[in-house]
Amino acid sequence: MKSDSYLGHSEKVLPNANWKALGVFFGLAFVWTWAFLIPAVHFIPENLRIFLIIIAAFGPFISAMVTIRTFEGKEKLKSWLRMIFRFKIPWYLYLAGAFLIPILIGALQYLAYRVLGGVPVPGSADPWYWYLASLIPTMLLTGGNEEPGWRGYALPVLNKLTTPILAGLILGVMHSLWHLPLMADYQTNIFWYAFNLIPLTFLFNWFYQQSRGSVWPVMLFHAGTNVIGSFIPVPMNLAEIWSDFVFLRGVVYWIMAAILIASTWKYWTQKDPVLEVDLAPDNIN
Repeated sequence: MKSDSYLGHSEKVLPNANWKALGVFFGLAFVWTWAFLIPAVHFIPENLRIFLIIIAAFGPFISAMVTIRTFEGKEKLKSWLRMIFRFKIPWYLYLAGAFLIPILIGALQYLAYRVLGGVPVPGSADPWYWYLASLIPTMLLTGGNEEPGWRGYALPVLNKLTTPILAGLILGVMHSLWHLPLMADYQTNIFWYAFNLIPLTFLFNWFYQQSRGSVWPVMLFHAGTNVIGSFIPVPMNLAEIWSDFVFLRGVVYWIMAAILIASTWKYWTQKDPVLEVDLAPDNIN
């Protein structure tokens, strides 16, 4: 059936702009995730943590569903779910999210590492034939599954209420704080973690805007950034220049985000940018 182009201002598909609902979403996301994450990292044996971490990672998605159902009703929730999980989008979006952008990021991080004096560590990279086996579970269970909440719900609402550049800052800060219980496991602190995640949020946000309302490509992109370090490894210590790889990764993300924002400045400064959503007419109720 021929697909129609449905613009993002439609109240039938995108969530309504509501600060109160957005606050409920963020509150629920923190409560759900931390209720499982804090016990997981402090009281559960390391070999059993993964089960609670998987449940915790669904916090933003579950919170988005609860928020939309509460404030906008069952039919809006159904329409929203059909939109964000639509598969029929251009194939190159999947290719870019799963392979091209994560590999570019990994290559740039490795290049920066070498330029700063880092040396290769033979045998430290996972074989590339394991890439999809690592990417898909991460997309579905331990990273990418956050995206229906962050990009599928919070981003369109923030874009209606503010501008994309401010939306990126807000979402980047909230997403960083949401990870707070994991700072010890990540061997960093919230400042450096936010330094890493805020520019990455701008990249995620832009990519979602190009994805016709579907979260699949950005779920792949999110998962790709989580796993690429195993296939293009950069040791944590940069030849004793810095002790925290998060800093180097953040610098690469900031450079990429700065180039993106500078080259698409008009988008970042307009309120409520149009999000094109391709849905077959009979799927819009």
